Amino acid sequence: MASYLNQIRFNDIPVSNLEYSLEWYQSYLGFDVQYKNDDIGILRLERGPGLILIRSDNRSSNGKINMEGKAVPMIGFETYQIDKLYRILRAKGVPVSPIRDESIGRLFGFLDPDGNMYSVLKCNL
Repeated sequence: MASYLNQIRFNDIPVSNLEYSLEWYQSYLGFDVQYKNDDIGILRLERGPGLILIRSDNRSSNGKINMEGKAVPMIGFETYQIDKLYRILRAKGVPVSPIRDESIGRLFGFLDPDGNMYSVLKCNL
């Protein structure tokens, strides 16, 4: 079947406090704010899809999915400096999981202020 899609352009992330979350993603993760209004903020990195932070009172999924009774991240980031990023996030009090060595590389998970769950990978490939 021919694909009618070109790429993943963005991911929507529910947040309770848009201004605080925009600052958090900038300060802690290095995102640039491309656009913002009262209800959304568009964040970008150098490459890859953007994140659209959406002001929301309903955070029923909290940015994670459930596999066999265990919450797992819905979005994964890639880094070349996993140890440095891990130390920075821990020092700032961000909830992080231990770094794990897997066949694809080293990875860890973290939560944003709204409990949205992410993973970070330093790929071996």
